[in-house]
Amino acid sequence: MVKYGIADAHGIESYFDERQADKQRKFILFLRANCNRQRHAVMYMADVDEKTNSVIEKKIKGKDWKGALKTLKNKAISVAFPKDAIGYEKSWKLIPNPKLDPWR
Repeated sequence: MVKYGIADAHGIESYFDERQADKQRKFILFLRANCNRQRHAVMYMADVDEKTNSVIEKKIKGKDWKGALKTLKNKAISVAFPKDAIGYEKSWKLIPNPKLDPWR
């Protein structure tokens, strides 16, 4: 299953199904991520299996945003970024790390 969302220095900010990701929502996510690049925010598209999805959703419900992002990074079948994104791969390698947030 494909999931979309934003992740940053603090972990996963948003995580939702491809069915909910119309063009307008994808554009808004891309804008939000780019407006928060100081926190290494990225918009991601990830392919995850059912088990990984359940673990991530449980961590998000428990407000473990860092743990959810670590699980996504370690267990996703694939992760991609918008083709117009600049520096996302580098940021993806650095997050989660709250110390990267200049206003933490």
